Amino acid sequence: MRSRVILLLLLNSLAAIALGQDTLAWTSIKQYDYLWKLGRLYHLNHSAAHPNQIPVTEQWTLLNGQSPADSTNYTWLKTTIKNDTDSTVYFDLDIWYADSISVWDKKNQVHPTILGGPYVDLNRWPFYEDPNIIPIRCAPGQHMVLYIRLWSDEGRSRSLRDIYVQTREESLKETIANYRSSIGQIEFNGFFLGAVCFAMIFFVFIFLKVRESLFLLYSLYLLGAAIYALLVKTLPFSFIARLAYLDYPITYKLGEPIQYLFFAAYIAFGKALLDIDQRYPALNKALKGFIFLLVIGGLSLLTYNLYHLDFLLQKKAFGISRLIILPLSIAGLIWIGIAVRSPLKWFLIVGSSFFILGGLLAIMVDPKTRHLFFGDIGLNPIILFKTGILLESLCFALALGYKIRLTQVAKEQASKDYIDQLVLNRRMAATETERLEKMVAERTAEVIEKNRLIEIQKQKGLRSDLEKKLSEMEMKALRSQMNPHFIFNSLNSIRYQILTENYEVASNYLTRFSKLLRHILQNSREHIINLDDEIEMNRLYLQLESLRFSRGFEYLFDIPDDVDTTEIIVPPMLLQPYIENAIKHGLVPSNKAQKKVEIRVSTCETGYMITIEDNGVGRQTSATHSRMHDKQSLGMIISDERIALFNDHFKSKIEVTVTDLYEDELASGTRITFIYKPEL
Repeated sequence: MRSRVILLLLLNSLAAIALGQDTLAWTSIKQYDYLWKLGRLYHLNHSAAHPNQIPVTEQWTLLNGQSPADSTNYTWLKTTIKNDTDSTVYFDLDIWYADSISVWDKKNQVHPTILGGPYVDLNRWPFYEDPNIIPIRCAPGQHMVLYIRLWSDEGRSRSLRDIYVQTREESLKETIANYRSSIGQIEFNGFFLGAVCFAMIFFVFIFLKVRESLFLLYSLYLLGAAIYALLVKTLPFSFIARLAYLDYPITYKLGEPIQYLFFAAYIAFGKALLDIDQRYPALNKALKGFIFLLVIGGLSLLTYNLYHLDFLLQKKAFGISRLIILPLSIAGLIWIGIAVRSPLKWFLIVGSSFFILGGLLAIMVDPKTRHLFFGDIGLNPIILFKTGILLESLCFALALGYKIRLTQVAKEQASKDYIDQLVLNRRMAATETERLEKMVAERTAEVIEKNRLIEIQKQKGLRSDLEKKLSEMEMKALRSQMNPHFIFNSLNSIRYQILTENYEVASNYLTRFSKLLRHILQNSREHIINLDDEIEMNRLYLQLESLRFSRGFEYLFDIPDDVDTTEIIVPPMLLQPYIENAIKHGLVPSNKAQKKVEIRVSTCETGYMITIEDNGVGRQTSATHSRMHDKQSLGMIISDERIALFNDHFKSKIEVTVTDLYEDELASGTRITFIYKPEL
């Protein structure tokens, strides 16, 4: 019995040891340490977007002190966490150099449990002050199998060993420490941005007032400095700092090119301030070349960054461009100090010296180039560079103020000279008066001529309106001729049915005629109607006409569903005369057993096509039988005139063509085609 107890205890101990090797226990977390030291941490380089997409054949590698430090763009981590206490615990993972962090719990693999990283929307950060901290909550006795997907942009520094696990207390202490170390930079950045923006707006108003490019160039320079201040990324402890995280990648893409462009604006401002364009051709040519190189370099780097961001290229461009720009800037200042004869040059030299000194000190203490000079001395390169820009902007503002003063003195001298000139001009008053009187007379004649031309234009406009009203009255007159003609034919049909004692047919005919008459009376008041109403009226008309003939005929309306007839605008009673003509002169004389008339609506290249086709005797036979070689029906003539009026007064156009149909060289009917070209 005792041996069994000992064996059981031994097995439990071995299981606990094995579990401890694979699991991160809460009691092992003191303050902070590497995650791979406290628990088993496996890594895998794979671009899968979800844990379930990782093939089971992939081999996970245990991470330890001898593992490679760097990783690829896509890296997966897997670890097991256990709360070996009786209460809920909270601790954090601090994952450096990861742009996007997605964490899945094995029990919930549908969607990521936690999202983090600066490339993720800042509203989804679990830890407000630091996007790279991932908080973990573990219930008493709970085991958690975490899958962590890390992604970093190409060229960014990455290290899997620099993944820490720390207590929540340590995270808060670290946040407070970071805030204290950054508060100076944050406050200075806010002050810098406010001062620069205020100065920019002030000089923009001056530019709008005086329209001198000098003030616009200085405003563009300040705009570049303000954009640069927004692009500088610090931990988001303030609203201004959080603006850089709204689109984190774009800040990297804009940072270096913006500096080239606003430095180009600064040089252009210096040229305009000292009037170098007009006085110093050689210096002006050199500065123009420098501006051209800066603009081309800035735009080229910006274009490349927007297409493909390379962080290693940014670092190289940062170091190389400073080593080129600073010596050229110093040489340019020396040249200006020797060649330019203007009191304003000292403002430019002093301000530029502040700018160059700030840039030089920033390079010497910046982490990207610090190894070229000396180690960390505790100075912030951003503050040094912005201080140089701020002092330079102050000197430039003083220079502008001094230039405004010089301009004012020049204006006062010009006013004095003007007064002297006025005294001299009194001797020429008589001649000047005559010249002015002549000018007034010429101006008066010009105004009279313009008034005459305006009056002519008004008369032309009135004539055009009158012609339009006369045309509308003519269209109404034609419509009033057509409606009685059609009504007469319909009443004549009813009379025929009554005389032949077809009272039931006459009754049906009269009922449908009343509906048709209502449509006619309603449409007679309108200049235009839609094709849907026109087709409905002709449908009633064909029903009446099919009742009138003893042997009858068939009629068909073919209108596709994709054609919206309510959008097609036509004159009222457009189709009826042509349909009537097809029945009267085409179908009635025909001896065919099956007589029919078809009305189709379809689309074409220029708009819509409406066809009326009958299988009657054709126009030649109809003309022979009815002896109408030299005249058309009254309805057809009126319809042609109404179409012509419609085309004159509306942007939509209607074209009508008549085609004779043949079968085996024998007439087999007639086709009327309307081409409707809608307004473009």
